[in-house]
Amino acid sequence: MIDIINLHKSFGDLKVLSGLNLSVKKGETFSILGKSGSGKSVTLKCIVGLLVPDAGDVVVDSMRVDVNDRKTLSEIRRMIGFLFQSGALYDSMSVRENLIFSLTKHDKVERGEASGKAEHYLTLVGLKDAIDKMPSELSGGMKKRAALARALVIEPQILLYDEPTTGLDPITSAEISELIKEMHGQFNITSIVVTHDILCAGIVSDRAGVLKEGVLKYTGKLNELVKIEDEEVAGFFRNPL
Repeated sequence: MIDIINLHKSFGDLKVLSGLNLSVKKGETFSILGKSGSGKSVTLKCIVGLLVPDAGDVVVDSMRVDVNDRKTLSEIRRMIGFLFQSGALYDSMSVRENLIFSLTKHDKVERGEASGKAEHYLTLVGLKDAIDKMPSELSGGMKKRAALARALVIEPQILLYDEPTTGLDPITSAEISELIKEMHGQFNITSIVVTHDILCAGIVSDRAGVLKEGVLKYTGKLNELVKIEDEEVAGFFRNPL
């Protein structure tokens, strides 16, 4: 479903990605682990065409991500839901309005139908009672649930997560991770989760990989990665930050 081939990306003299390769199967959840600044978020932005790689290819469902091919890029983006690190809810809109915005603006869904979809997905994430609240009235965990519902309401084939548990206490972090796993089981969505949260990765991942020196050095089941005899990688699992 997602193929990243020899991906390179630099910002001036700072080389972030140095030939990253990754294949994610349909319905699989793959977690990219790595320390802050290792290029996890940059990888996601290359997948959706927000950043242009210096070299290499990103292929989504047999379509090459190319910012110069606006028609194909638009097709790809309509397949993808994105859960941002901060949730990125519109502060001036209620939870309901946040969910129906893209449905009514881009997909031209009638407002009543869009509102029904919003209620459905908020119910799935346990947040129906907050549908008319403003983001400022929500706790951190509630904001993550609302952001997940907004990502799901467009019924994507692919979901990309940028640090989905950042800023949450351990109990809420585990709850959000379990919710992500539950939604993926229900909808068979292909996902990439970038995180430094080992607990989250352990709950949601089918496979994981460690991003180090601009490439995925190791990939496999999380319990396999823990056993790798590489002191820097082992140190990451002991102290991921």
